[in-house]
Amino acid sequence: MSDEGNPQGAGQMQELTQLQSSILMAFNLGVSYHQQSGGLKSITEVSGELGHNIYTNLSQVYGNKLEDDYLRANTEYFLQIALLGYIIPSVCAYEEDFKNKLLSLIEKRALKTQEQMSGQGGPPGGTIVTP
Repeated sequence: MSDEGNPQGAGQMQELTQLQSSILMAFNLGVSYHQQSGGLKSITEVSGELGHNIYTNLSQVYGNKLEDDYLRANTEYFLQIALLGYIIPSVCAYEEDFKNKLLSLIEKRALKTQEQMSGQGGPPGGTIVTP
């Protein structure tokens, strides 16, 4: 699938890079919330704040290009990742290898989901939007 002089797979590589970046940003958003609050906010409170923040960002990027249900589904996905970033520092010590492995596993699952949705005639690009 080579178009406009791009080598085969260049578009897929760019999508993967954007997906990895979006996952990392969501995770780091949760870590940042943990640091700012000292981990003292309830999960319910943090969930609402993070969810609103993520939905607002996606809405600004995609506006009317995507249906609201689609934006909400993506918000839920990235919220789950952000909550991991918020919770993990409270329950285990930091280890770079663990963080990298966790993010790698999240990316693999995301790619599998996108492949499944593309095969079912889902929206272009699968189910996960990457701002």
